[in-house]
Amino acid sequence: MELGLENKKALILGSSSGLGLAIAEALSQEGCDLILASRNINKLESIRDQFQQESKVNCDIFGLDLTHNKSVDNFIENLKNIHVDILINNTGGPPPSNTANTEATVWATYVQSIILNTIKITDRILLSMKEKKWGRIITITSSGVVQPIDNLLVSNTLRPAITGYMKTLSNEVAQYGITVNSVMPGRIMTDRTLQINQSRADKLGITYDQAIEKSSAEIPIKRYGHSNEFGSVVCFLASEKASYITGSNIRVDGGLIRSTW
Repeated sequence: MELGLENKKALILGSSSGLGLAIAEALSQEGCDLILASRNINKLESIRDQFQQESKVNCDIFGLDLTHNKSVDNFIENLKNIHVDILINNTGGPPPSNTANTEATVWATYVQSIILNTIKITDRILLSMKEKKWGRIITITSSGVVQPIDNLLVSNTLRPAITGYMKTLSNEVAQYGITVNSVMPGRIMTDRTLQINQSRADKLGITYDQAIEKSSAEIPIKRYGHSNEFGSVVCFLASEKASYITGSNIRVDGGLIRSTW
């Protein structure tokens, strides 16, 4: 299937590892030029070299810490003369937490990164998308948007908030040929899920391998997803072929979420 992504330019936040990197890999394989942003600029340098060698795409890199306003403002300033066709909002997940042990500083940090600074960057990118009458905005959230995840209080609270914003935005910008969707990963094998499962193992007094086995048994497909499976879904949503999909929350979870809606 020809996705029509060749020579499009995609900005992927949090693209030095995990789901962000998987999305970047999928887009590069379709000939999409990339802008990669992450706190780990050293890792981005090696990723850029790999993409330019293997996929022959243009790849720019920027340092970005979504928890710091100055970093975000500098990043936006660097983008002022760059048109972005595809924006992938991908923010680092909050640490494990519950109602009894979450400090106010943790709330403040992740309200800033997951909600306020995501909106700030989205607003900036929208300006040129509206001028070009084409754009894709895809926000990576969590299955916790629909079905709260044990011991992930902050994520369960803030991810639905940014989902509501993106749904509202989708109605406002559809007239400009811009689609806005959110994608909810279930249990995809990344460094983030390693952290969550280690926390779960410690809490239950079992080994890490036992935690993975127990967790996998709860998924109808009986395994964790691979990051490339997730990246392929996002790549499709970014394409010309997905032009009639907007305002949607797409599940990539192996059937983990039990609800119909």
